[in-house]
Amino acid sequence: MCFSASVSFAASALLLPAGVYSLRLALQHNPGYLALAAIPLAFGVQQACEGLVWLGLAARSPAEVRLGAYGFLAFAYWFWLFWAPWAVAIAEANPLVRRVSWSLGVLGFAYGALLYLPLVLQPSWLTVQVVHHAIEYDTRLLFDPWFSQEVERVVYALIILIPFALASSHALKGFGATILLSAIASHWLLHQVFVSVWCFFAALLSLLLIFICQAAPQGAVETGK
Repeated sequence: MCFSASVSFAASALLLPAGVYSLRLALQHNPGYLALAAIPLAFGVQQACEGLVWLGLAARSPAEVRLGAYGFLAFAYWFWLFWAPWAVAIAEANPLVRRVSWSLGVLGFAYGALLYLPLVLQPSWLTVQVVHHAIEYDTRLLFDPWFSQEVERVVYALIILIPFALASSHALKGFGATILLSAIASHWLLHQVFVSVWCFFAALLSLLLIFICQAAPQGAVETGK
């Protein structure tokens, strides 16, 4: 498996119009799915940021690498931690699931801020390099003195995946399951470059949201009953 600037930009070129299309579908079928429909669009921007990292590495431009890396990690370490749970909450009809998802989004916002902002304030905590034909974001995280990064990843995954697991929609449950499987595969196959690889596969899997938005019930959220 070989990643590159062209792969990242190609993924971005696919995801950006796909995200616009999924937003259009959500508007037509169920506006409650708009936040979910925006996910491919956001992944498109994230992949473009990683493309910038590749270009910076090739040009030996630390400023370009850092700009792209901070953009990529803003999504990877912060944005997804609150956007994914809140997107489920907005689309969800069950009050209990909605409350849990909103609460996890608040937790994710705080947790993500503690993961990401120290990297911006302490540039020496972030090193970017190519390992196994993929980008390794070698980061020192605020919680490292107390927890291994494996534990931090489990907490991260639970915040994002629990709302999908609890969702009334069988389609959203299935989407969450595919994201979980991609995380397990990325960790097992390419542990050192997990962040880059998992985000890439999750970005491609987000295209499934087009079909989910297209099948969304008119003006209401699927109950699964």
